[in-house]
Amino acid sequence: MEQNSLITIDFSMVIQMINFLIMVYVFYKLFSKKIGGIIEQRRNIATQDLEKVKIEQEKLEEQKKIVDKLRRESKKRANDIIIKAEIQADNRKEQIINNANISKERMMANAENEIIKMRAKAELELQKEVGEIAIKIAEKIIKENVSENQDLQVKSVDNFINEIGE
Repeated sequence: MEQNSLITIDFSMVIQMINFLIMVYVFYKLFSKKIGGIIEQRRNIATQDLEKVKIEQEKLEEQKKIVDKLRRESKKRANDIIIKAEIQADNRKEQIINNANISKERMMANAENEIIKMRAKAELELQKEVGEIAIKIAEKIIKENVSENQDLQVKSVDNFINEIGE
């Protein structure tokens, strides 16, 4: 039987296909529960591992947020401390300047008081010396003029007293 068709069906091929299908059915019946159980176990393990990874990632994200928050708070506290220190330094600087100005004013007032006292003392000494000199001059004039004219003596004394009074 020779046929010229392109597709020919061979009886042995059909038997092999039937044999294959029977073997697939036998393997399915015998091993499907075991293989399915193993596959299901592996699927469960993989799912659990994925859930653990997700939980760990969430924990890691939370810890990262906490660390970021702590870092921001630390920076804020550090900035607050720096600002507080700068304010205290400025206050201390102003206090030192104010104290220095007060001391300077006190010293200036003391110096002015000393100058006034020294001036008054100098004036008193000067007046004393001028008085002594005037007395000496007056004595000299009086001695010279006592013997001469009485009117001239009185006139000289009056002139001298008038000059000293001015």
